[in-house]
Amino acid sequence: MQQIIFLVTSLNGMHKPNFTQQLLQAVKQDVAVSVLVALVDFEATWKVRTFLNRLARKNPGVSDVNLVTLADLYRDEQGLKLTSGERNTPTLTTFDERLFADNEEQVKRYLDAGHLVAELRQLDDDSPMVLRQYHADQLVQIDTYGLDGQVVGIEKITDEVAQTSYVLNAKGEAVLRFVRHERPINHVFNLSNASAMMATEFADAKQNAALANMTKRQRNKAEAATVDHTSIVSAAETYYGVLAYSNYRRFDDLYTFYQAVLSHLLTPETRLYVDLAINAAISPQMPNQLIFNY
Repeated sequence: MQQIIFLVTSLNGMHKPNFTQQLLQAVKQDVAVSVLVALVDFEATWKVRTFLNRLARKNPGVSDVNLVTLADLYRDEQGLKLTSGERNTPTLTTFDERLFADNEEQVKRYLDAGHLVAELRQLDDDSPMVLRQYHADQLVQIDTYGLDGQVVGIEKITDEVAQTSYVLNAKGEAVLRFVRHERPINHVFNLSNASAMMATEFADAKQNAALANMTKRQRNKAEAATVDHTSIVSAAETYYGVLAYSNYRRFDDLYTFYQAVLSHLLTPETRLYVDLAINAAISPQMPNQLIFNY
């Protein structure tokens, strides 16, 4: 069956003009179009819904786009019941409630002796979106709800950063676990006089242009005569390990996980679009798949 799938892995990618252009072209074709939301930031799924709904007001064809989340794909998979330490489920009725309005949403804040313990964002009284939980006024957990009002994702927060996240099935069990890691990497910068990264004054532009037009042999000789200004800058790179509780399969990074998810959805006639920013990482995982970029 012919279909078009847009893989969304970041809000920045979705907000690229080319994403909208490609999506609008896709809905004009007589094929099924899906947006697969594979964000580790689960609450951002609501921002994707808002974006598509806003786009549909001017382009009615977008309303037929099928939005698919990881929770949708794994809702019937076998999972693991989380402990109270892994998932906090407070009884909000025991706290003092304050109601606010924010960007056409309802915001309920729950206080305990004046301290914020939870904040619930809702579309209306019957449609919860995101529950933020606090301890000693510090964010410790984010629960994301699906359209059916059930929690579909949990993020455990430390120092304002989600360290461990769970996707839940229809029974409220964890079916996927994402763990955030950091590793050191080194960036090497060549800041010699012949380097293109070297800041130049206007008066030196003509001389640098002449250097750029040299033959490779001449340029190598010129660079060898310059003082080496190579710099090594250390930085931290974030990556995620993924565990599927249905079969306890481990994925060392998100891209191998994306490939496993897509392998269940792709057909020989599927047209797959991914963010250009991750093309170099995901393409080696899918060497036989024609991939289009947005």
